[in-house]
Amino acid sequence: MPQLVTRRITPAGFLLALLLFLFLPCLAASCDTPDGTRTEVSYSGADLVTGQQKITGVDGLGLTPAQRTAVADKFDMPALVQVLAIVAGVLLVLGLGTALLRTPKARALTAVVVSGAGAVLLVVTEVFALGNLTDNARLISATVSSLSSGQGTNAEDEAVAAVELRLGFWLSVSLLLLVFLLNVFVALRRSRVTADVE
Repeated sequence: MPQLVTRRITPAGFLLALLLFLFLPCLAASCDTPDGTRTEVSYSGADLVTGQQKITGVDGLGLTPAQRTAVADKFDMPALVQVLAIVAGVLLVLGLGTALLRTPKARALTAVVVSGAGAVLLVVTEVFALGNLTDNARLISATVSSLSSGQGTNAEDEAVAAVELRLGFWLSVSLLLLVFLLNVFVALRRSRVTADVE
């Protein structure tokens, strides 16, 4: 059991958590206007690392290329979020190396530290990114409302913005917590076995 957990399951868990974090959307903000236009900004872990974002639904707003660039610039994440996302990604890559350690107890203890730190770092990254995006949600709503009101909708109708964590975040953190718990079990079991031998 310890060999299976520390040599196979743990590195697979770190790899899967890394891939889910990098490629699935981790957080998003969307805005629905009274005329039915929906604009969304979403970020995967790779987007957070590279400082990019995916904006969809702006085609129906009739924006010029300059306006599209201005809208995209409003949703850039601060450098702190980018640094946190990079460090979180590096920790997940380091987690893959835990299988190379010599003893099962060393592998398990190292995996506990790395998975725990990785999960905490992912949460901190998402909290900072979510805070930034929430601050910009009002801006999204006001921008989309003003663009929609220019197209003949009622100016008193406000666009409704929502900010949410997405599947990439939840799956990555869940996998890291599973790796953490499995390796705590292995480390405690190894400690108990060595104590019984003495």
